[in-house]
Amino acid sequence: MKQENSVQWLQKTRKLDGALLVHMGIRVVDHPKLGQALAFPYRRNGEPYAAKFRKIEEKKWSSTQKVSRGLYNADVLGALSDQPVVITEGEMDCLTVIQSGFDRCVSLPDGWTEKGNKTEALLDELDRLKDSPYVIVAGDNDRAGESLPKAVANLLKGHDVRYVAWPEGCKDANDVLMAFGEGEVTACLNKAKRIDPPGGFITAFSDLPPLSDRRVLRADNDLINKRLAFELGAMSVGTGTPGAGKSTFTTWVAHHVSKHESIRVGFLSFETHPHRTRDHLSRLATGKPFHELHDAERKTALADLDQRFRIVHRTYDQNGGHDLAWLESMIYALAVRDGCKLIIIDPWNELEHLPEPGESLTNYINFALQQIRQWAEVLEVHICVIAHPKKMDSTRGNIRAPQGYDIADSAAFANKPSLGFTIHQEQTQTGAKFIKVVTWKVRDTQLYKVSKGYTDATFDTHNMSYADIDLGSLETESPA
Repeated sequence: MKQENSVQWLQKTRKLDGALLVHMGIRVVDHPKLGQALAFPYRRNGEPYAAKFRKIEEKKWSSTQKVSRGLYNADVLGALSDQPVVITEGEMDCLTVIQSGFDRCVSLPDGWTEKGNKTEALLDELDRLKDSPYVIVAGDNDRAGESLPKAVANLLKGHDVRYVAWPEGCKDANDVLMAFGEGEVTACLNKAKRIDPPGGFITAFSDLPPLSDRRVLRADNDLINKRLAFELGAMSVGTGTPGAGKSTFTTWVAHHVSKHESIRVGFLSFETHPHRTRDHLSRLATGKPFHELHDAERKTALADLDQRFRIVHRTYDQNGGHDLAWLESMIYALAVRDGCKLIIIDPWNELEHLPEPGESLTNYINFALQQIRQWAEVLEVHICVIAHPKKMDSTRGNIRAPQGYDIADSAAFANKPSLGFTIHQEQTQTGAKFIKVVTWKVRDTQLYKVSKGYTDATFDTHNMSYADIDLGSLETESPA
């Protein structure tokens, strides 16, 4: 396709202004993979450093290799202005918004996904984005785009972030331009609504702000899926008697959920040394403890662990403690900066709990768990809280499996979570030990596909993993 015809396609079909295309440096190039393609240059301080390429005949994209691209048109963030910043999911949508009178428009370099894991370019520009009077998210009208406004609002915590509703039948800004013209694009942007207006707001169901579909994290393991399910935007509570293996079990679960869902997991593990967690995950991933891996195996294993996990380390200086405010800052960083979708607090009892003067510990815990549940909802993550039970009566032999109301200090541990579970160690009449995984709270059985009940399991001490067991097979074995 000749260059003039390519430019005409942008003007006639996409309704983009020719002078704007020239100003933005849009041109036709011979691309080694795409053939003749449109080039959208990415500039920094006015100088091009990379480009996106689009084939005309069919919707195929490519980009400059081995170059990390920031936001498209990011130079507009440098100048002080009383205009809002508009964020789109594509270069042509960005050009459409500029053409419609909103000069301070940028685009994500590679669109957005339902997983919400393409935040790097936004993170690099947080300070300049916050310099705007407000930010308008003008993403795509599809399942992936529904989660973008909330993600931007979380990144720009405390800043005025708004979202656009496109007319029915239009997926994005350029669709609106082609169907209705610049005036309608401008009108939609001017009518953008705040994601989190102060004090709350009231809507009809048809006017709900864009929200991600309810998503439940699952594992590539039948035992886990029978007993546990982790909904994004919700909180779970796990418990168990000392020595039953709560931390070991949740690490095992985290490995399988991360692997199956391709997500990152954050650990706030206050009683487990990071090297022990690393060794456990190494055994699960490679079948070997970390210290037995050869150099090449270690490099591969660490690359995998770095991709899938983050660990919070506490520091002990005089300027701060590890209270609820500290916990909020850590969870925010894990969720927003590092993209963790499952965050495990293990154990709750290791945090510094500071009730207000005259406030009972019960009321404080009720408030704290309410806060954690709200953080999970706002950040669209799942937060799993591991808590120790109160001391239980052992005068009659085996201690029963503790549940939510058996957790120390507050009934809120039973009332607040969407899912509650227990890891309990028992033994058969012959003395053979086994693990009982008990689900004692399920808020949405239909969505989670999990019911209250229990499953008996064995624990493999070498691989540090669990498996279903028929208790009858243990009865014939000698005591452990």
